[in-house]
Amino acid sequence: MIHGADHYKDNLTTLISVPERGPFGDASYRGNYAGEVLTKLVAYLRRTGMKNPYVYDPMEGGKTSRDVCEYLGLPYIGDDIHNGFDVVNDDFHDTGFDLTMLHYPYWNMIDYAHNLPAHLQGKDMSRMEWKEFIQAVSHVNYKAAAHSRYVAVLVGDMVMKGKGYIKSIQREMAWVGAPVRHFTKIQHNAKSFRTTYRSNNFIPVVTEHLILFKTDYKPGGDLWVLVPGQYRKIDSDAYITWKTAIKNIARGLEEITPGSIFEEVKDKFPSKLHKTKTPEATIRRTLQELEAEGFLRRHVRGIYYKNAG
Repeated sequence: MIHGADHYKDNLTTLISVPERGPFGDASYRGNYAGEVLTKLVAYLRRTGMKNPYVYDPMEGGKTSRDVCEYLGLPYIGDDIHNGFDVVNDDFHDTGFDLTMLHYPYWNMIDYAHNLPAHLQGKDMSRMEWKEFIQAVSHVNYKAAAHSRYVAVLVGDMVMKGKGYIKSIQREMAWVGAPVRHFTKIQHNAKSFRTTYRSNNFIPVVTEHLILFKTDYKPGGDLWVLVPGQYRKIDSDAYITWKTAIKNIARGLEEITPGSIFEEVKDKFPSKLHKTKTPEATIRRTLQELEAEGFLRRHVRGIYYKNAG
């Protein structure tokens, strides 16, 4: 029985701040989320006309979702790897949910399955390689959308040790249905708040992403999804015009000639030379355009200087 929960407010804005984690769920379970997040989502669904939303959480962990739904008197199904449930490969236990709550494991940060049998340890998403993990997240998102009218995904960004950048689940996962809102949730109890970092230029991560999707759920129907972005090389020179490239080069030259520009283009923007059969003519024409714009002034034929400022 949950006590002291009557103070929870149902207001919902795109910034969610829950300073106290509240009475829901096991506070000792690492990665647990504040139950007020779910109470706010349920209140929103009730305002759309759902009196008692049917909720599913296939990764309930510390049982926050279970406690919230028990407190609110909502129909609920929950499961977890600690019950032997493989969220990626096993069937969801019902369909026709109003809301599926997905709070994914903190990839490569918390080992959720260390105390489980070996066959379950191999199914722990937090142990996967990043690409496999993102594919698994997207797959579970698809399954949730096929079973539910709304899908809520709560995830954080992970700092890559020694790299200086983050891995962002929400950026790379598949988005399912129409995003009702993308919320920023403050992590009041994040370890980052309590840690002193040796590097004074380290930026702690103290927020999470909560995205609420409205799906096209129809039994036997189709679903529209936004597939995740793909890592690929691009030709950055293709996004830089000849004029921008030559202006950039000219700033570093005292005397500007078509020949000096050509040599610098070979060094700094080599792929541009592969995309034209007449690079010398392109350079001469661009220098003339920059002269007409006042960026350059002609000294004698074929020799230019930068204008002041």
